[in-house]
Amino acid sequence: MKLRAGVVAALLLLTTLVLVQTALAQSPDTVVSSRAITALEATSVEAYWTEERMRTAKPMPLPTISRSPAALAAVGPAAGPPVVATSGRPGATPVELSGALAERLAQGQEPLFGTFPDVYTRYRLFPNLLSIYQTFPHLIVGKLFFTRGGLRFVCSGAAVNSTNRAVVWTAGHCVAPGNGGPFHTNFAFVPGRFQGLNPVGVWTVRQPFTLNGWFFNGLFNYDHGALVMNRLNGVLIGNRTGFLGFAANLPRGQHWHAQGYPAGARRLFPATPPGAQYDGEHQEICAASFARNDQPGRPTDPPTIGIGCDQTGGTSGGPWTKDFSGVAGATNILNGNNSYRYTGPNPPQDLRLFSPYFTSGAINLRNAAQAVVVSN
Repeated sequence: MKLRAGVVAALLLLTTLVLVQTALAQSPDTVVSSRAITALEATSVEAYWTEERMRTAKPMPLPTISRSPAALAAVGPAAGPPVVATSGRPGATPVELSGALAERLAQGQEPLFGTFPDVYTRYRLFPNLLSIYQTFPHLIVGKLFFTRGGLRFVCSGAAVNSTNRAVVWTAGHCVAPGNGGPFHTNFAFVPGRFQGLNPVGVWTVRQPFTLNGWFFNGLFNYDHGALVMNRLNGVLIGNRTGFLGFAANLPRGQHWHAQGYPAGARRLFPATPPGAQYDGEHQEICAASFARNDQPGRPTDPPTIGIGCDQTGGTSGGPWTKDFSGVAGATNILNGNNSYRYTGPNPPQDLRLFSPYFTSGAINLRNAAQAVVVSN
């Protein structure tokens, strides 16, 4: 039963209360969350997201910086040993690797397309059929709907390896505004959404998480978000869609497939290349190798990583997948998320896309989210 808009709004405003889990003085890779969302509130969220509201939700603008990126000559070693978890098809058991196998999978990859000037290949998921969006690993990626300041927005995200089989990964700015709060509200995730169709339903959120460095200071170095999902018809999302793997503290020299649902216009200088404009109804994929470091910040902040890619608003939070494949296991490993880009004509800055580097903050975030028990 649909609740009146005023009642829905009143219930959902409660989700903006931030738990006292962190403070400004704490480390930027400390985890921050809102309180857990009640079952009644989740029911109202499910009723709120009609097809019309989903269709008219605005793509969350991809944060942009109007100056040229600063390339770093070198960065320090990873903050700790590599953490590597496997991907899985629906119903698979989440596995986290250790020892020599984890070390082997954590090694860098030789660039496939070169690194400068930010070379990449982009394509729309094909064939353009609903059945393709329902297959592994494409069903894992979806659209994340939410409200902010009374307006409806949409980002991208993906289910990720977690012991509770209930975690969706996205960008921090898709969870909270990065200025001290409050958290966004009315979260709903639609895996494999395709031209207005929701092939495995609409999943509501139990609790959103991000990092202190993003929540209070808006630092792109910590622009990670994680959402613990409620069950749908008694089923955990990881058991229904499958999940990406997870890796942190890897060498920066990787090759990724960056995925998302961009909807903002492809506006390039001096002219837009041929090809379909983004419409927010298709998964768009950039295949690219590491090209640059950025956002050095303070000595303790891990510099972000950049690739060539021209995706736009709506792609925020989409996964950077290492070893992209139709086979599950030591493949399809989440190792980045769409975060921000630059603007400017010389050279074309909107051909570059950046992600926070996955290190201790990403590990802390995943650990906090996967520790949440998701009962019926």
